Amino acid sequence: MKKLVIFDFDGTLVDSFSNRIHSHRKVAELITEFLKSRGIDADYETILKKVIKTEEEREKRLSRSRDEWWKQILKEYNVTDIPQDFITKLTNIYWETLKDTTTIYEGAQELLRELKQKGYKLGLLSDTDFAPGWKEKRFKASGLADYFDILVVAGETNPEAKPSPQPFLEVLKRLNIKREHAVHVGDNQETDIKGAKAAGIDAIWIDWQGNPNGNKYGAKAVAKGFPELKKTLYKFLGIKNQT
Repeated sequence: MKKLVIFDFDGTLVDSFSNRIHSHRKVAELITEFLKSRGIDADYETILKKVIKTEEEREKRLSRSRDEWWKQILKEYNVTDIPQDFITKLTNIYWETLKDTTTIYEGAQELLRELKQKGYKLGLLSDTDFAPGWKEKRFKASGLADYFDILVVAGETNPEAKPSPQPFLEVLKRLNIKREHAVHVGDNQETDIKGAKAAGIDAIWIDWQGNPNGNKYGAKAVAKGFPELKKTLYKFLGIKNQT
């Protein structure tokens, strides 16, 4: 019998992707101003494209340190003596804007509320934003924090990021629950499903895009998003009353 449901955050409970362009624009504006202050001919639209392209390429490689993203872009303009406080400013404005534009997926709050009412423990396990404190700030700002019994920021509040089994096992340890009594829900096969499997925890995969590679890490069930996730999770948990 399952007692604990562990959720990922970004792309699972909240949409932090659709409005990310607002963060890109803020960063591009600041980089443009910085380069012009150095006497460098900088075009805002060109820099915006570089910001977007850099994110796309780095995310594919799971290279998520925003500080390194901005340094890479500035080096393309032969700028290497970059003040760290400026890099930090770029990263902070990126996450601040993202925090303010993130939305909860329709049905997510209802699902969490019902699971709590049914007596399940809820854990939030999400990878670090590579900017200390920002994942916790975004989590609390989402309005979902009160539903959860624990927050573990993998790679920040504990040593290793997903797909290492370590952060999954940390959730179990802190809540004193055996792995066979837990299930993890996430949208990323390479981090969520692979990591849960390595920890010996059942997983449910949210496949928003209809991944052509299929369920390659053996998730116990697959949902296409909300409200299908609720139906899929309830079936897996053996909950008959799907109100």
